Amino acid sequence: MNSTDLTAVQIWFDQDSFGEEAFRRKMRDYVAEASLSWKGRNHIVVFPEFFATFLYPSFRKLSFEETTAKTLVKYAIKNMGLSFNPFKKAFLRDALEIEAYYRDVFESMAKEFGTYLLAPSILLPVVDTESEKGRFIRDGKLYNLAYFFNPSGKVVTKAFKHNLTKAESSIIFSRGEQEHNVVHTEIGVIGIAICYDMFFQSEIEKLDAAGCETVLVPSCNFAFWKGKLSGSTQERIWFRDGPIKASSGREKICYLINPMATGIVGRDRAQGRSSIWYRGRALAVAREFDREEILNVTT
Repeated sequence: MNSTDLTAVQIWFDQDSFGEEAFRRKMRDYVAEASLSWKGRNHIVVFPEFFATFLYPSFRKLSFEETTAKTLVKYAIKNMGLSFNPFKKAFLRDALEIEAYYRDVFESMAKEFGTYLLAPSILLPVVDTESEKGRFIRDGKLYNLAYFFNPSGKVVTKAFKHNLTKAESSIIFSRGEQEHNVVHTEIGVIGIAICYDMFFQSEIEKLDAAGCETVLVPSCNFAFWKGKLSGSTQERIWFRDGPIKASSGREKICYLINPMATGIVGRDRAQGRSSIWYRGRALAVAREFDREEILNVTT
């Protein structure tokens, strides 16, 4: 992983971030800004978790409601009515359109800037392509997944979240399989652990045993970053039980990149400080927990 730029994109999102042109422009601007700091021969850009899911209501011209859950439920009902399990049907109905847009946005950026790029995770089914069928949905399940692109703009893997929070389970995410989350690239073996997965030692142990030298951890946390939690704060517990524990004393894991989304959906606030680590030691940490920032480290 020598001479490689590691970039964590701490995005800010709100109601105005998800228009078709606005989203494309905003995402490209982040990578363009990051590229100004690059010094290495190779580059890895990592976006946060989940926020791209708000493309669904935006494509239907729906405004944000007072919470994340109410915003997505409103989208489901408006899209499918009060049918049995309208939530799942609504997302599946729009999935091919959203997936095509999502792929195009981040594929084009990976190619333009010649970088490995982990796109933000998003609620999607597995979308496949076959010569006669064209693009199609492989099964009726919805996952929290992220596409990982190489510098040629090709999808190297679709990484799945395995351990779901209570909120994710309540809105019909399915648990993905871990074998998709290890990628052998020309610059080394890369592992992907989507947010909550980082806190499970079994997940990190599997990535370490698979030879992963760098672990990408896209995150989005709708909780007060400085809020009290278990006798400490959300921030201290996050760093202690997340990046520090995941990257310390491992056989193969050296680097860990943890970009976090910040933003607002009604009363809900996504907060967090993005960070880049080397064997349990912080190389870069975002200055603020409630605004956008680009972190870059060259190995």
